[in-house]
Amino acid sequence: MTRRRTVLVTATFVLPVVFSLGALGRGRLLWPFAHYPMYSGLYGATTAITRAVGVTGDSLELPLPVRVEPAGLHLHVVIENARRQPDAPVRLTRIATAIRAEYERLRAVGEIDGPPLAAVRIYRDTIRLATKPHTRRVTEITRGTAP
Repeated sequence: MTRRRTVLVTATFVLPVVFSLGALGRGRLLWPFAHYPMYSGLYGATTAITRAVGVTGDSLELPLPVRVEPAGLHLHVVIENARRQPDAPVRLTRIATAIRAEYERLRAVGEIDGPPLAAVRIYRDTIRLATKPHTRRVTEITRGTAP
């Protein structure tokens, strides 16, 4: 084997181990180098779900179609990152307004059916598990309206 090939093969095996040990030393999980539970576990007695709902002109709340992004886990991550920023209220309002704009864009091109929306509200549902009965608390995070 040539020297170049030997270095390449050695690096292929050594670098992942070095990166894994470095991540372990810093207490971080870096995806390809660590076991990754893919959100399969619950940690603690409570869990939170972030959801966006559309609000019609007569204040009726409707669930948004799944085609309106971000949704689900992506929405949760975006909202949690925005909540940690110094200008969180402004960012959250922009996110809600952008979700409404995406809904209206999809509705205009005929990809989704539904009434026009006056606003989008974003809620955080906090669910306490392992209680009798399970409890749920809903907190409105923000709302975005037509600019």
